[in-house]
Amino acid sequence: QRRAEWQGQVLELTSTEFNLLEVLARLAGTPVSKNELSVKALGRPLARYDRSIDVHVSNLRHKLGTLADGRSPIQTVRGVGYQYITDDTGI
Repeated sequence: QRRAEWQGQVLELTSTEFNLLEVLARLAGTPVSKNELSVKALGRPLARYDRSIDVHVSNLRHKLGTLADGRSPIQTVRGVGYQYITDDTGI
């Protein structure tokens, strides 16, 4: 079953959002390039000027909300991609 919970609540995620979250959570604490996210979550390499990963990550951030300290659990790593960070209440 492909199901995700965040802070005790079941998340209503699209399959792409779930795939992205799964990749980021498995590699928590490690920056993941947009191309790697595209290959692993969308099944295709990132095309030039393709903003789909950014859009899906934005939607995912909105659904996750913030950590206790106000930060998003998905951080942008400038020039690299994204990184999932955790605290005591994460997924």
